[in-house]
Amino acid sequence: MRLHASPERSYKLRNIDLNKEPPPWDTDDVSGGATGSGGGGDTMAFRGVRHRPELNKWVTEIRPTSQKRKIWLGTYETPQEAARAYDAGIFYTKKKIPYNFADSPHHLHNQPIPPELPWDAFAALVKQKATLAAKRHRVNNLQEFATAQ
Repeated sequence: MRLHASPERSYKLRNIDLNKEPPPWDTDDVSGGATGSGGGGDTMAFRGVRHRPELNKWVTEIRPTSQKRKIWLGTYETPQEAARAYDAGIFYTKKKIPYNFADSPHHLHNQPIPPELPWDAFAALVKQKATLAAKRHRVNNLQEFATAQ
């Protein structure tokens, strides 16, 4: 069966509008940092960060490579804070994926996690380190804002 699109009819297949141009994908930018969201405008998209519109907050979680369970890294006010938390999750779970910010490993290498922890203790410690990384980002932004005025 062929689909013929006419101006008065539009066809959808599994929530994909067949009459609409697909969004551009920017797969070349994996160097760290934010990438455009495709929709344009002033929004930024970070790896591992989701927006919860009902809360107007940003959430992040990570799944270590050898585990089936995810580690909840938290809910944050800005996407940059959530991205910093996700970078901490990448660092402490030793995943081989790019960071959102190139300077994240530099900020985190002084705070190691003891090896051979039970899963629950490891997950709690990763979440704590992620929260601290996001909080450090918030404090740095407030200090920059205060010195600029």
